[in-house]
Amino acid sequence: MVDYSTQHVSQALVDEVVHALKTVNTYGSIEIYVQNSVVTQITVRNIKKTSVSIHHTNPTPRKMSGTVIVT
Repeated sequence: MVDYSTQHVSQALVDEVVHALKTVNTYGSIEIYVQNSVVTQITVRNIKKTSVSIHHTNPTPRKMSGTVIVT
């Protein structure tokens, strides 16, 4: 059994993390799950970005109507 302890990081664990990083495409992430100081799971997520661009615009200022009373 391979030692994936977080207390004494083995070369095998480093190799697994490096491999996970190399499998991430242009956008993505890796998640490392640890339980009782042992890496139990490495999850690789690849994200496909859509070609839709979202344009942020400032909302048009609205005029307030009504009476303003200053005392």
